[in-house]
Amino acid sequence: MKKKTEGRKRIFLACFCCLGLASVYLFQDAGIGKSFLPLDPDRQFIVVKTFRFLVNDLLAIGLIWSLFPTRGHLLAALVVQVFGLVFILIPYLYLKLGLGLGDGPLVSFLHRLVLNPTLLLLLIPGFWIYDSD
Repeated sequence: MKKKTEGRKRIFLACFCCLGLASVYLFQDAGIGKSFLPLDPDRQFIVVKTFRFLVNDLLAIGLIWSLFPTRGHLLAALVVQVFGLVFILIPYLYLKLGLGLGDGPLVSFLHRLVLNPTLLLLLIPGFWIYDSD
């Protein structure tokens, strides 16, 4: 009985995270941050992009947790999230706002990595292959 309820919880978590990721994507242009944050445009940009990065990554970590409910997989996903925060999000914000590079090729590439939980979602096939051995 316990395995059934645990399996149902994992399925619910996976569905919730997938719906959350889809919702974040669908409502990305809704301008929700602009209505709640009366800041100057640069600060508003930083807050909205950081919030979206964290929400996307936390939902992706929830999806990973629902598929691979082991502590090692969760810690690896958290390490990848911190890596993305330090080595992708911060340089992206610096290049975009600090250097004013706008939407050049490098900034555009980093923009995709910031707004989509690409690194974390790539862990899923990696974990799958690792666990199948």
